[in-house]
Amino acid sequence: MRVTDVRTILLTSPWGADPAWLEDGPDGSPEPPLRSSALVVVDTDAGIRGVGETVMGYFCPEAVEPVVAVLRRALTDPVLGLDPMRTEACTAELAQRILWWGRSGLGLSVLSAVDMALWDIRGLAEGRPVHALLGGAAHGRLLAYASGGTGRWPLEATVDQARRYVARGFRALKLGTGYTGRPGSRSRGSVPPPYGTWYAATTAERIADERDKLAALRAELGPGIELAVDSHAVQIRESWSRRDALALARAIEPSDVLFHEEPLRYDDPEGYAELRRSTRVPIAGGECLTGVDEFRRWIAMGALDHAQPDASHVGGVGVCRTVARIAEAHGVGLLVHTGGSIGPGFMANLHVAIASPNARAVEVALAPDDIRRELLVEPLALDDGDLLAPTAPGLGIRLPDDLVERFPYQPGHEEVA
Repeated sequence: MRVTDVRTILLTSPWGADPAWLEDGPDGSPEPPLRSSALVVVDTDAGIRGVGETVMGYFCPEAVEPVVAVLRRALTDPVLGLDPMRTEACTAELAQRILWWGRSGLGLSVLSAVDMALWDIRGLAEGRPVHALLGGAAHGRLLAYASGGTGRWPLEATVDQARRYVARGFRALKLGTGYTGRPGSRSRGSVPPPYGTWYAATTAERIADERDKLAALRAELGPGIELAVDSHAVQIRESWSRRDALALARAIEPSDVLFHEEPLRYDDPEGYAELRRSTRVPIAGGECLTGVDEFRRWIAMGALDHAQPDASHVGGVGVCRTVARIAEAHGVGLLVHTGGSIGPGFMANLHVAIASPNARAVEVALAPDDIRRELLVEPLALDDGDLLAPTAPGLGIRLPDDLVERFPYQPGHEEVA
């Protein structure tokens, strides 16, 4: 089998399936935000087509195609004669081709989509789901947690949001820290919320805000629902200091959270390790790390209780599974990140999680559900709060013929970190 073409599909779709994501429109009425996505399609001479996704479509969609063009030349080179059924060998050759400029970051993130499409091709050709190609299912089902985005809402609205997730069948949910609408809150700098600032005026107030929020959620939902918190520190300009992150962790310890995600920025792995040693709140992170080496360093430093690689960013399915194995060897849990994915990326992460003994839960962002249901062969459904192991061959993705017509790419709707 040979690759005949590699192409990029840019899309823009409304992310309105989660009411918490709705924004005020021009007339003041709520409307869904628009978000961009980037799919990569790999065609073969056997008529089998694989589909992948890079999270760079969510952040810088127009940067995807130039990288794909470089990878396309290698994959379709008749002299090289790369066989898509030898997935890991193909990805290794492509990684070598971009070594000077793609050992991390954008290059590896786009390579993730190509690698993902190759695993999809192999699974389709063999009639097996991707997790079977990764050594088989270590789990028949995994806890799903609803991912609610940034915590931009007053306490009462936050509790209502959590109730909605539980009503939809989730037994776990994750909400962000910080919220707007607090009396006395203020924003400094030129970047508007949610990423410009924390929303309480003083450190004492914002620690109290998070303590009260988690306490109210625990009182409302009881001990049978897992709660997690995300500080989104990779994106916040005025992020927590090590001291404040520790104060926050200790303030929410009584709420018995499943994990605290991104309490500090990614230029401070030593701070993560220090925080982890100082609190009983499990510390999670890694969604924006790329490559095995970055994760190996973080895990070896003792920075994480739970690693959060994203197969649509870290380097692909194979790299994501390798990171999971390294984490497992160090007693670190796996919480795959799926937040910016509309379909292929989500499924790739689910397959890796199902194949990884140390997987603890799978993130489900509900906001893109309207377009995601168009792409999944098997509908996403909860069974007692769990996602079941996929059974469809490959990733379990389909591409409707009219997808681009219905969700044409519109510049200017990428996420701003």
